[in-house]
Amino acid sequence: MTKKSIILHNMKMGEKIKGLRKRLGLTLQELADKAGLYKSNISDIENEKRFKPNIRTLEKIAKVLNCEIGDFFERSIEKEEEITKGLKELLKDERSLTLLKIADEEIEWMKSIRFRSDRNPTKETYIDMLYTYRKLEEKGD
Repeated sequence: MTKKSIILHNMKMGEKIKGLRKRLGLTLQELADKAGLYKSNISDIENEKRFKPNIRTLEKIAKVLNCEIGDFFERSIEKEEEITKGLKELLKDERSLTLLKIADEEIEWMKSIRFRSDRNPTKETYIDMLYTYRKLEEKGD
């Protein structure tokens, strides 16, 4: 079996591709056009249908989405106990992630924040901090 014929599949991969696409404000057709693929294939990938992408297809999608192929698959790096309940809620809320266009580096920044043990930050707390962070970043430019 050659490298090109290796098939990769992950139950969450389609959701991740869809989330990245929406975060960039791309339609299915726009992603397909930029990646040189069929819209139906992108749709099938996102919805975990019959079409299973090979590495070459994933490379094309990753290039358009400005990410690495590994970003489409589960990450075991993060430790669940280190992420607060409020941040978990925000990261699971696809609508908020899309509307706020939260970048990966912003997510990493929010994960790095440590609170006193008597503090229990909510999803809204993280959104407020994100707005403040962005304003500070703008002033720094």
